[in-house]
Amino acid sequence: MKRRVFLGGMGGGLLTLGLGSTQAQVMGWIRAVVLSGTEVVPNPVNTPALAVVRLELSGSVLSVQGVVANLSGPFRDYTRDPVDDPALNARLTSAVHIHRGPKGQNGPLLQALKVTSAPDGKNATFVDRLELSLDDLSRLYRGELYFDIHTAAFRAGELRGQIQVMT
Repeated sequence: MKRRVFLGGMGGGLLTLGLGSTQAQVMGWIRAVVLSGTEVVPNPVNTPALAVVRLELSGSVLSVQGVVANLSGPFRDYTRDPVDDPALNARLTSAVHIHRGPKGQNGPLLQALKVTSAPDGKNATFVDRLELSLDDLSRLYRGELYFDIHTAAFRAGELRGQIQVMT
């Protein structure tokens, strides 16, 4: 029930992301990914939070635009709550990530995304672009990339969504 209310209230945000209308693409494609707590690995999370991400691939450049709402609390702050690997910690510039890994398995970080958090810390937008290597393009088409959003309450991830490409 809450999910329907959330999605209904997100109508304007979805239109802003370009998900409310059909768009013809000369080159590449546009897809949407919905993130939920039920996809978190290894332990699904019971959360009212939800995120929607718009992806556009042009050549090897993946453009990402997303919104997240109703998080349990603020994003995980890796400066105050670091991971054990200092080299990885330096790359964790936000708590919204793209990872390598098939559905049902965790995998290594591909990129932390640029996030603009609302003052309440429970809602945010994120926009970024990344150049995918040939290996990562192959992973993308095999469905082996996913989004993960980490919060202080759910350090291992509150939301997750696998990127599924149907061509």
